[in-house]
Amino acid sequence: MRPNDELAQTIVNRLLTLIRYQHRFSHKMRSLYGIGGRQLSVLRFLESDGPQSVGAISRHLWVRDATTSPLLERMESDGYIVRRRSLVDNRRLIIEATDKGRAICQDAPLGLVARLRQVLPQRDEQELADLLCALDRLVELADIDPDIAE
Repeated sequence: MRPNDELAQTIVNRLLTLIRYQHRFSHKMRSLYGIGGRQLSVLRFLESDGPQSVGAISRHLWVRDATTSPLLERMESDGYIVRRRSLVDNRRLIIEATDKGRAICQDAPLGLVARLRQVLPQRDEQELADLLCALDRLVELADIDPDIAE
């Protein structure tokens, strides 16, 4: 075994811990509230920032509109959101949480991404820069395909 093998494996394990936690949290939310982690993220975004366009929700989730639209359709059919046409631009859909969606948002615990969005801005600039540098390096080392990642 090479000297760095154990440390390298620990780094990979930490990353896997984050991925596993996110997956298990989503399963727990689905079993407790009937809603997945991504849907909960949409509700939290709508709760904090008010009604939003499909594009704004896609950017918040860091996914394409083609991924967001079916998610929103399911959320609407389940009664968590309503979609309506913008009064300013009839081509745009505006998404708003319903009372049912707001109730879940208030009751459900914060997931990994929501928690990081809450606590990271409270860290000092140097710590944030160090974290970003480390994550950028992991992305580089993993040789991430940008077509898949974005």
